Amino acid sequence: RLNELHERPRWYNAITDNCTSAIRHQQVSKDRPPWDWRMLVNGYGDRLLYQRKSISQVYPFEELKKRSLINERAKAANNDANFSEKIRVGLPALDAKAP
Repeated sequence: RLNELHERPRWYNAITDNCTSAIRHQQVSKDRPPWDWRMLVNGYGDRLLYQRKSISQVYPFEELKKRSLINERAKAANNDANFSEKIRVGLPALDAKAP
């Protein structure tokens, strides 16, 4: 894939080919949920996933969002080799079925 991108670069388009729509195009499923404008507009994807029960339903949405904030953890783990792991310690599970 990297060589392909080197030979034929792909450019994002804010409407037709952005990071969110590119992921959606990769998903192959006859049960794929219908398109929703929140897939396109930054800042609405989390609520869409919550409403579709694709992420944890253990807490009400606002509480889940508050508990999922990683700002302070990211600052504390700034240059740590285990940054990705450290920012996730104690976070609510994202699995929709997680207790």
